[in-house]
Amino acid sequence: MIENFLYYGQWVILLLSILSLYMVSSVKHETRLNGYILTGISRFSGAAVFIFVDLFAFVIANLIQTFIAFKGYYNNKKIEQE
Repeated sequence: MIENFLYYGQWVILLLSILSLYMVSSVKHETRLNGYILTGISRFSGAAVFIFVDLFAFVIANLIQTFIAFKGYYNNKKIEQE
């Protein structure tokens, strides 16, 4: 039972983390604020699970989130210059 929770839970947390990063990189203020909240929730959940077991999904999450963060920064910078 706990193994299934950890296995599937890691992927749910991964999806929440990716969604939150997309929201944080939005040019819309309200979406960005909601993204901050979701980021906190997903990162806290990820940390809680990571304490119990080292999961491969978090390596993937960090790589994907790095790409999304730079893309969000670029999009916001581009809007700012217009």
